[in-house]
Amino acid sequence: MHWDYWRLLIIVSLAGFVGLLFGQMLPLMFLAAFAYAMWLQRSWNQLYRWLKNPKKYSPPKAEGMINDICREIKRVHKQNKSRKKKLTGYLRRFQATTAALPDGIVVLAADGRIIWSNAAAEELLGVYWPQDNHVRVKNLIRDPKFQQLFDLDLTEGQFVNVTSPLKADLQLEVKIVRYMGSGRLLVARDITHTLKLQTMRRDFVANVSHELRTPLTVLRGYLETFNENSPVEQWSAALPVMQQQTERMHVMITDLLALSQLETGEKALSYEPTDISELLSSISEDAKKLEQYRSHEIELKLSTRQGLLADADELRSAVSNLVFNAVKYTPDRSKITVSWFVDSEGAHIKICDQGEGIAEHHLERLTERFYRVDSGRSQEAGGTGLGLAIVKHVLQRHDADLKISSELGVGSQFVCNFPLMRVVEL
Repeated sequence: MHWDYWRLLIIVSLAGFVGLLFGQMLPLMFLAAFAYAMWLQRSWNQLYRWLKNPKKYSPPKAEGMINDICREIKRVHKQNKSRKKKLTGYLRRFQATTAALPDGIVVLAADGRIIWSNAAAEELLGVYWPQDNHVRVKNLIRDPKFQQLFDLDLTEGQFVNVTSPLKADLQLEVKIVRYMGSGRLLVARDITHTLKLQTMRRDFVANVSHELRTPLTVLRGYLETFNENSPVEQWSAALPVMQQQTERMHVMITDLLALSQLETGEKALSYEPTDISELLSSISEDAKKLEQYRSHEIELKLSTRQGLLADADELRSAVSNLVFNAVKYTPDRSKITVSWFVDSEGAHIKICDQGEGIAEHHLERLTERFYRVDSGRSQEAGGTGLGLAIVKHVLQRHDADLKISSELGVGSQFVCNFPLMRVVEL
């Protein structure tokens, strides 16, 4: 039996004994029991107030059951505080981890309301935390494919590709998985670059097949003709064409192998001080020997005698591609300017022509393998469609980049920008 019951029994017994002496035993026993009950009620009221507002009120100072209850409450409260501290630490680590991810993460309730999101979700999906707290995610991402995915009974591996609500040129892979029972976790990943690479790969396979089909068709046709006991005089007309097409395939395969070596880093660079003025002069003379050279005016603007620490052979290959293209794709007697100068931003080789110009939407893809602005015109000029891709990779191996600008009807400008650290005194 608890001490509270013993205390009540003692108080009532003492009251009964005193009442027996004065002939009022039952009334005094009742009054003692009532007083004790009121005292307990007061302690229970203090306990209730303390539970409701522990910061404002103190726990009741009472012995017995109420004191045991207070002690147990404090113990449980201490345990909960420790557990809450651990959970808060876990939550902070989770948020810090997901905040560092490049993927957009959105934690959703069962009904699709937003509970939390990271910074990447703001950039990819336009979900802002905490402004969008408790907003339904379907109200923010209205793509029909996403709406269908959200309404599915989710199973592992289901995702959709959607366009970002913020940027029309940003493609996202969105996946929703079960999380914490009835909750959901939305993961959005930027796949724009991946899709672009897939497109480039498809275009490459299609283009290289097309490029090889034409010369092979020519060779096959002539060989079939010769197998039919054709007169010898036909060889005089066929052999030059066959030789031209064979040479075209040879150049294309050579460029493909060179590009492969550049991309894989198979060929080691041999850096040495290179006289750029001499290099450009030599390339300009070589350009005048091209079949397509028709009284073009090639002007050299050499503003400095400084050179570059570079692989001379690779650099010659890259720059000659640019200069030769300027000769091949510009009208007869047009002017081509080849410049070499150094400023505070770095060293620059610039080739300007007076050709037809290139539309702006082509500029971004010019350095892709086999990408052509005008396929027929490029083949007539003897191009393989790999020149600018080789230029880009050579420059990347020299910590440089290629900037292309053009205006239709005016001409184009190709600038190779090298870092200052590669400039050397000769």
